[in-house]
Amino acid sequence: MFQKKESSKTTIFFGLSSFQILAMFRRGLFYTYLSIYLRDFLGLSVTETTLFASLPMIVNSLCQLFLWGLISDKYQLRRTLVIIGEISAGFSTLFVFFAHRLEANPLVAGWIIIIGLSGVEFFWSMSNTGWSALISDLYEYETRQKVQGQLASIGGLGRIIGILIGGALYDGFTLLYPGWGFYEGILFFIAALVMFISTLPTKGGKRWII
Repeated sequence: MFQKKESSKTTIFFGLSSFQILAMFRRGLFYTYLSIYLRDFLGLSVTETTLFASLPMIVNSLCQLFLWGLISDKYQLRRTLVIIGEISAGFSTLFVFFAHRLEANPLVAGWIIIIGLSGVEFFWSMSNTGWSALISDLYEYETRQKVQGQLASIGGLGRIIGILIGGALYDGFTLLYPGWGFYEGILFFIAALVMFISTLPTKGGKRWII
């Protein structure tokens, strides 16, 4: 019985760790270099460039507080919010890429990215809410802080890997031009793919979010 309980804890932590690595990998890969793309490639002002981080985060915070948090508490849909949130954010990320490429004016294209990413965060905030609530459900307060610290450290590793890969792809391994990774879409595609992967079933019909 004890071995079964310990095995279950390990499986749960592995699932949470896998999701955290993927989430932070995506942030490191995508958001680290997006400001450079908006500023240097599309020509947005410094003020406009900073909005790519602030506006989506405002949307994320407000949606968690006034929408998804209420739904999560009322219906207890932790895993459902995570899965739907990741899939929806992945498709909307692809939509942002194609929408900004259809615009000939680089300044307008930049604003399409900023506004589009605000839409992405509307969906991703659903996943954030479900993730936080799931950890609260799985762990008591005494162990929750320790687990969150461990997950943050593991996520940091994912972010570092994402930054390294994103930097290499930003200019096509220095063989192409600065901004290539965003303009040709490879960074958008990988970010979306990572969100899709985080919802795939694992052995025994379980999911990454156990």
